[in-house]
Amino acid sequence: MSKRWTQMIIGITILGLFFGWIRHVDAQAEQDAQLLLRVAKPFMQTNEHITFKYTGYFGTCDGVDAKVMDAGERLSNKLGFTSYTNEPLSLKSSIYTVKSEAAGSAAATLTVASPAGQSACYAVLRLDAPGSADQAQLLKWQEQMTAKLSGQGIQGMWNVMIQGNATEDFSISNDPKEFLTELVQAYKGNVVERYEDGTTYSASLVSSEFEASIRSGNQKVNVQIALHLDTTSGLWRLTIGTPIITMEY
Repeated sequence: MSKRWTQMIIGITILGLFFGWIRHVDAQAEQDAQLLLRVAKPFMQTNEHITFKYTGYFGTCDGVDAKVMDAGERLSNKLGFTSYTNEPLSLKSSIYTVKSEAAGSAAATLTVASPAGQSACYAVLRLDAPGSADQAQLLKWQEQMTAKLSGQGIQGMWNVMIQGNATEDFSISNDPKEFLTELVQAYKGNVVERYEDGTTYSASLVSSEFEASIRSGNQKVNVQIALHLDTTSGLWRLTIGTPIITMEY
């Protein structure tokens, strides 16, 4: 995880927690993830990777390195990170990170940070898995982590994403708008925001099928879908996330 990406994650967490964008719905998190992955599967030629990410408030560390390290070690032990490496990722902010194997072929990363000028600590738990991973194991891991995080009083939300190349049928027809419309219908959503620039097409949806949501302006968003043309390979990369996409697409 790069320094820039870590700081971006922490920034998103702070915005969500302090401006009320995050809706806390742990009880439905696994159902949201299962639905996202199941619906996406027929639209993808290859599943390059799947990401689960939980962000939440984790007490106060006052920006003190020793307190951040202590909080990170305590939480990593509670979450079962038995085999890990620990290294600082930023010189400007106190950041603790640990990594461990999880759910078979996946890699879990826990980040605890206290951004400069803040007294609070934030926890970011992330699981990165290849598309070939057993999705049942990933969902079981998510359920177990939800219980452990709640047990530590950490209030936050799950963000689940899947990314891979669009199906061969789409690559042949090459109609991104039509393909996007089919996905919107598959998720039983209504588009509240769109973006197009020739090589990228994205849509933000509101869908009653999902519980987790954020507020984007005056709009509620449950799912985001993005198509991006790789001009080198000529393939369209498909990224889908609930309630939003927080990875490069």
